Amino acid sequence: MKIQTTPKKLFTVSALSIGAIMFAQEQDSLKTKSIDDVVITGNANPKASIKTSTSISTLKMKEIINAAPRTTAEIFRTIPGIRAESSGGEGNSNITVRGVPVSAGGSRYLLIQEDGLPVLQFGDIAFGTQDQFTRFDSFVSKVEALRGGSASVFASNSPAGIINFITKTGEKEGGSITQQLGLNFKNYRTDFDYGTPIGENTFISLGGFYRVGDGPRKTGFTSNNGGQFRMSFLKKFENGSFRIYGKLLDDRTAAYMPMPMKVTGSNSDPNWGSLSSYNALTGAMQTINLTKDFTMGGDGNILSSNISDGMHSVSKTIGGEFNYDFGNGWKLSEKARFSANSGQFIAPFPASVGSYNDIISSVSGYNSAVYAGTNTAASTSGTYMLMHLFNTKLNNFNNFVNDFNLSKKWDGVKANAGLYKGIQNVSMSWLWNSYLQEVSDNNARMIDVKNALGQSLSPNGLLAYGVPAWGNCCTRNYDTQYDVTAPYAQIEINAIEKLSLDFGARYDIGNVTGSFAGGNGQTAAIDMNGNGNIDPNEQEVATVGNNITPVDYDYNIFGYSVGANYSINEKNAVFARISKGGSASADRILFSGYNYTNTDDPALDAVKVNEVKQLEGGYKLRGAGFYLNTTLFYANTLEANYEATTQRKTENDYQSVGVELDGYYRLNKTFEVRGGLTYTNAEIKDAIDKTIVGNTPRRTPKLMYNLNPNVNLGKVSTGFFLIGASKAYAQDNNSLVMPSYMVVNPYLSYQFTKNLGASINGNNIFDAIGVTEAEEGSIPTNGIVRGRPLAGRSLSMSLKFDF
Repeated sequence: MKIQTTPKKLFTVSALSIGAIMFAQEQDSLKTKSIDDVVITGNANPKASIKTSTSISTLKMKEIINAAPRTTAEIFRTIPGIRAESSGGEGNSNITVRGVPVSAGGSRYLLIQEDGLPVLQFGDIAFGTQDQFTRFDSFVSKVEALRGGSASVFASNSPAGIINFITKTGEKEGGSITQQLGLNFKNYRTDFDYGTPIGENTFISLGGFYRVGDGPRKTGFTSNNGGQFRMSFLKKFENGSFRIYGKLLDDRTAAYMPMPMKVTGSNSDPNWGSLSSYNALTGAMQTINLTKDFTMGGDGNILSSNISDGMHSVSKTIGGEFNYDFGNGWKLSEKARFSANSGQFIAPFPASVGSYNDIISSVSGYNSAVYAGTNTAASTSGTYMLMHLFNTKLNNFNNFVNDFNLSKKWDGVKANAGLYKGIQNVSMSWLWNSYLQEVSDNNARMIDVKNALGQSLSPNGLLAYGVPAWGNCCTRNYDTQYDVTAPYAQIEINAIEKLSLDFGARYDIGNVTGSFAGGNGQTAAIDMNGNGNIDPNEQEVATVGNNITPVDYDYNIFGYSVGANYSINEKNAVFARISKGGSASADRILFSGYNYTNTDDPALDAVKVNEVKQLEGGYKLRGAGFYLNTTLFYANTLEANYEATTQRKTENDYQSVGVELDGYYRLNKTFEVRGGLTYTNAEIKDAIDKTIVGNTPRRTPKLMYNLNPNVNLGKVSTGFFLIGASKAYAQDNNSLVMPSYMVVNPYLSYQFTKNLGASINGNNIFDAIGVTEAEEGSIPTNGIVRGRPLAGRSLSMSLKFDF
């Protein structure tokens, strides 16, 4: 398949843009104030978005709350051009920007920031993604999302974009307390924030949240438990300001992996649904019958883990900002932050799913099987799975980041130069075990297989200490550090009154040191349960071993961005931008057989940096009560990856073209509507596997859209968010189709008094089956595909008191 941008498509987009320009010129005669936001993300100089040559959106607090996000990643689904596969729970989400593929987990080409500094240095660390350490609460003032453009200059490892959570400083006196209660699921959450002056030009603010509950899927235990506390102190003086802030996050949430789904029909026209024993919308593979896991730890000692911990994220952060105006156009900005990050990721993964004969009786030495803890024979007509429990200990994800910037302004010229420093630890242990479990969404039972002697081969379902089905590849230790030094500079020139040009460049100098061990299938006979015997499942316990591989290599990334913005008048502008950037491969290329101590090794050099080239051009329209942004884009991505679940190396060349629309219209004080649409035509241009060349990258829909009409009737406000995507292929072979879906999130709020209001929010109110990823590339003989769907209907009620 070749990428084709047909004349018809280009004509349609051009016609829309020309029509909008003509409409805008008519509106100009009204001489009314147009709608626009001042943005700071990805810009050296804060300015109205119509004056920038970038694609950027701003989400206000009210808009985010109305969208009823159940996770951080669900916030991003309402941003045009952002693809957020938010089916994994409160973390482990796959996020990217239009035109750039999701070929690995996490968000390789997009960074999440808090107050202009990255949460983690890399967005795709396995089992330690950025959204795991990011929580939205009422301490957030707004969220800005930059797609493409200047992100290549203003942040490392983020050539596709930046999502920036901007927090409150206390300059606006007052606060709020919000109490949220799940109506059809167990969730009890309290948010609070308060800010006030405490002296002349001195401000303090604090806030956070705490919640407890099960979440939208039934795990059989309290799976969400924890919270976050943040504090800020700001001092302003005549020529600048100083701010210091802190964050303490300690939160446990359920992690959802791909789960068994029933698929009938054909690969090209499938019908996705639930198994009779497992509801794909509300079920979870976690079960009350498996709450503890014992495994051989990375340090050689037995590690006991609570499966209810799920994604346990701990972050202790302190940061500071200093701004100073020297006069004569000179300004200095300094931002620094240290975060002590750690935690754990525990989630059941279905390695294989099938009948009794496929899973249970195929166990070596099988004679009989009972439900663990009973004498009841396991049903021979049931559905079962070999479950790999992904138990990853996040030992040390600490990072330090510092961004120093000096700027100078002349008549018509603004220049700035900066130096960024980032140090990111990636120290974790993969400690995975194998279990036998029935497929059920109601307290699934573990399976105890016995041999002819009556010995248990899988006591309480534990078949193996390790994952022998995958060659015990996944008992590993990572202990690496990534040191990044990045000088950057940008100059902006107002060449003529209506034309602004900007030129920027960034050079990342990276050094990777440390070591990793394991992953070679090494086993030993160990008495894991301490009963004095070596039981059948203890004869080959997977261990890390002593095969330590040193790591010491360098990498360099040169990025640039050149943009132009032409203001036709106060309400119309056109822009264009060309940019190049990259994202360094972190832990994803370890255990892949390269020479990690030879910087100049051609094989390593080919995979240690992933490159993105982008071309954008568009039209921005502002008017009395409306705006419309139209962006045409092209992206070319060269990347390398290694997947744990398939144990495959990939080196792919992706190319895409498309158009992005972002708009808002306010008819009057009663009715307003906002929305976005992104069309993408993507192709795999080259790959190690030549059979996929010419195909569409997996999980890439041609169309993504969102729509939010809102009605204000005095004390009552109501509306809904409609979020959808067209069909996409499950894998790069372009066989099995994941159908299109549309999720509807309605909301209704009532303001009792000036300070007291209540709201009811729904998420996926019509129980749409939206599959975001799948392990299989075609429908298996038994019709069971391991997919990760969006959660089903959830309803919540909130009461908010402002003071």
